[in-house]
Amino acid sequence: MLTMSRILLLLILTCCAGAWAEAPLRVAVAANFRATLEHINQAYRERGGPPIRVSSASTGVLATQIRHGAPFDLFFAADRHSVSTLQADGLGGESACYALGQLALVGGTLGDLANPDKSLAIANPLAAPYGQAAAEVLARPRFASAAGRQPVRGASVLQAYQFWRAGGVDLALVAQSLAPEAQPIPRDWYSPLQQYLLVLRPSPAVGAYLQWLGSDTVRQMIIDAGYQPCP
Repeated sequence: MLTMSRILLLLILTCCAGAWAEAPLRVAVAANFRATLEHINQAYRERGGPPIRVSSASTGVLATQIRHGAPFDLFFAADRHSVSTLQADGLGGESACYALGQLALVGGTLGDLANPDKSLAIANPLAAPYGQAAAEVLARPRFASAAGRQPVRGASVLQAYQFWRAGGVDLALVAQSLAPEAQPIPRDWYSPLQQYLLVLRPSPAVGAYLQWLGSDTVRQMIIDAGYQPCP
C-alpha cells in the first residue's frame, strides 16, 4: 500500500513543478465523508489552497460517473474494492487509504435489530460500502428473527441517515461520522471499511493537496470526525 508521502513523491516526479493554478480541484467523495472533507477543504483554503469543487454520492454512483468520463481529479471512495477495480481498468493512478470507517446504529440498541417490528434504513448494499456492511450485520444469526423485514434503502448512507432523522424509520445503520452519538457496531461483525482515495488526474495542485491530506492536522480532523487512522 502506498502512503501519502509516496504518492506525493511520485506526483512530483511525474508532474511539472510550479505553483498550483487557481482553477479549482474537482473531487468526488463518498457521502459518508463529505462533511469531514468540507471541513478539511475549508482549512486548506484558509491556508492559501485553491478552490475545491466537491461532488458527493454513493461510492458506486461516483465510480460509474468516473467510468463515463466525469472530470474529477481525485476520488474519495468508502472502500478499497471500487478503487482497485478502476485501477485494473486503467482509470486512475496511485491510491492510498485515508480512513477506516465505523458502522453505527441510531434509534435504538443492538437488540432492536432483532425486532421485526422496528423499521430500519440502510444504504443500498449494491452501491454503498456502508450498505454492504449493514447487510453483513443483518445476516448474522442473532438477528434471524427479523430476517423477513425489508429495510428501507437509501441511495447513500447519508440518505439512510436522513430517513431516520425525518422520522420515517425507527432505526438506521449509518456511518459513525454522521451520528457521533450512535452506538458503534462491533468491527468484527462486518468487513473492514477501508476507505481509499484514487488519483485520477495528477498535477502539482493535486500533489500539494495530498501533502495537506497527509498532515498531522488533517489526520486529527479525520479522527475527530469518527474515523480511525489507517495502519
